[in-house]
Amino acid sequence: MTVQELSRYLTLRKQIDEDKEIYEKMGPASPSLSGMPHTPGVRDKVGDLAADLADLDAGIKELEAEAERVLPAIEEFCVSISDPRMRLIFRLRFVRCRSWAEIAGTLGRYYTEAGVCKMAYNYLKKIA
Repeated sequence: MTVQELSRYLTLRKQIDEDKEIYEKMGPASPSLSGMPHTPGVRDKVGDLAADLADLDAGIKELEAEAERVLPAIEEFCVSISDPRMRLIFRLRFVRCRSWAEIAGTLGRYYTEAGVCKMAYNYLKKIA
């Protein structure tokens, strides 16, 4: 498995989190019902916002579906790693979407962010 294949789930999760944050900031809109007829050329800001929210929600659902399709292959790859420490590194990074610094902290004081990252990439080179 390549770094790009492994990173696909991580990238999707980051995009989903960013889109959800945008969605929450846009928030639900309350329509302003004045009872007045609409004239041509006048835009319905609430309707436009609702359409944007619906599009963003649909995009989030598509990303989540793709993430669910990608995840099993990554989990299967992680399970196939015989070294328990290396398996933990790969699971934390590519399944649980942890940063290299968080992984180094989990492994203990003898591990650095750069060291853990290098271990993972060297492992991938070795099995390629």
